Amino acid sequence: MATRGADATSLRADEIEPARCPAQGDKATGFRHFLGTPRASQRYRAYGVDPLESPAHVTNIRGLMHRLSRRMDAEIAWPAHGDASLHRWENPAIPSGYTYLLQFIAHDLVSSAIPLSVAGRLGAGTSNARRAPLVLEGLYGSGPVSSPHLYALDAPGDDRRTKLRLGRMRWKETPRTAGCPFRDIARAQAENVTGIDRGIAGQRPALTEALVADARNDDHAIISQLTAMFALLHNGLVDLVRRGEPVSHASARFGAAYRRFLCARDALTSIYHNVIRKDAMRRVLHPAIHAAYSGSDPRFMDQPAAGEWRIPFEFSHGAFRFGHAMVRPEYRINDLSEHDLNNTLEKNSINEPVNMPLDETWMVQWSRFFEIDGSRPNLSRRIGPYLSDGLGNDHIFPSFDATERVGLLYRDLLGASLAGMWSVDALIAEIAARRPDFIALSRLLGDRAWRVGQLREWLSSASAAYGGLTAEDIEALSNDPPLPFFVLFEAMQQPEARGFHLGPLGSIVVAEVIFGALAAARSGEEFGSLAELSARHYPANVFEGVPDIECMARLAEFTAEIAGLRQAVPAFL
Repeated sequence: MATRGADATSLRADEIEPARCPAQGDKATGFRHFLGTPRASQRYRAYGVDPLESPAHVTNIRGLMHRLSRRMDAEIAWPAHGDASLHRWENPAIPSGYTYLLQFIAHDLVSSAIPLSVAGRLGAGTSNARRAPLVLEGLYGSGPVSSPHLYALDAPGDDRRTKLRLGRMRWKETPRTAGCPFRDIARAQAENVTGIDRGIAGQRPALTEALVADARNDDHAIISQLTAMFALLHNGLVDLVRRGEPVSHASARFGAAYRRFLCARDALTSIYHNVIRKDAMRRVLHPAIHAAYSGSDPRFMDQPAAGEWRIPFEFSHGAFRFGHAMVRPEYRINDLSEHDLNNTLEKNSINEPVNMPLDETWMVQWSRFFEIDGSRPNLSRRIGPYLSDGLGNDHIFPSFDATERVGLLYRDLLGASLAGMWSVDALIAEIAARRPDFIALSRLLGDRAWRVGQLREWLSSASAAYGGLTAEDIEALSNDPPLPFFVLFEAMQQPEARGFHLGPLGSIVVAEVIFGALAAARSGEEFGSLAELSARHYPANVFEGVPDIECMARLAEFTAEIAGLRQAVPAFL
């Protein structure tokens, strides 16, 4: 679930303004805090010092997070599975496709100009541009009128744009031909005013521009393929709507196209919400927490103020970073090829424009990522305080400060430390005051002395070989761990379910935000059943015959059916 950071290759610590206490009006727009803004005494502290109140302390925090990230380089000694064919680190409960569905969801909730870890402080650069949650803005942009580059002509003889643009794949050993199927996201060549041409003269141009609403959805080969699958499903739904809509006169074509687009978009969004609620969250949340929030009338603790939607830091920079720990070191993409993580992460229009569009060795066979017809997909990693080596790629995640630390893990830890988030102790106490039944689920949450002891033991166990944590470091981190680290540690420590899903605290934060966003959409009547959506636009049910889709395997199967890809070469399923 790696996300490409800003281009910070040349940024040094002395070129980045240090964290400081935000002045009135100088906050990260689009963000808020979970369960309300914590008081100063409730915020995360390193060595007992609040970084928002002591900007000079940020240098010490960088060093501490650097050493903690090094400690987290030590592989986890997971218990063996009953199935000897599985690696100990594999998670049979979560196929690897969900890693990238979670990344897609994260992009749908948060879009910032620059990571907080790189910016070094809260401010305009770290604002969240998303103003509504889970509406597939990363797929649809601002719609066909405002984002026309994302859309293709609807049909021959119709100049309206309601279908999402796709690009042809290519065959690796043969020249690009018109016969290649539309299986990649759309990509384009752009003349570079600097005169630099990254193409191969006389052979292939450099397709440097990914025509997607959110550039992060071309971060790597798997997320771009997932984006293409959603686009294929949208386009198939447009075809269904077109076949069922009344014939309109030429003068009404614009209105008909607008209605067609809205109906298909809302149908896909409804399917997407259904999959998040009934499939993705069921797999990643602690069962008791999922049961508490997945019903028809959950009791939400987090009640944000009315007005513009904002994402909690404790979710975006804390609990939801757990997806990075699920990333595998290699992937069987299809029947033709297996690729390591480094190679997978570098397959995009930024890093390899001359190798775009993707060829047949990168066309995802979805039965390798979700359980389809008894397939054995790639499995995600168990959730714990360790990331695959590829997420330390110094080309994709270069160093940006005096620590010279490369990789995604350090960015996660540092960004969380600078956001003024709830401390783990204070967050547990606040939840205990509102839902003591949740805290009673876990000794790690309910017994502070036990929690500190467990953290101290783990941090000490490999500190000499990994990271060189000092005794002072270990005491500071044991008593006040950064939230993203603790969420991973909690998942690892669960009895009988080590790393198979989030622990209670991580699950609470994720469930409150995700199910809260879904409940808000449902109460606003923007989305509903496909029959209800159709009735808002047409007298007949244009989606009659479309099955209930409640999981990613069924979504992939229906996409293959509606897009005519069941017998595709290379295989789609």
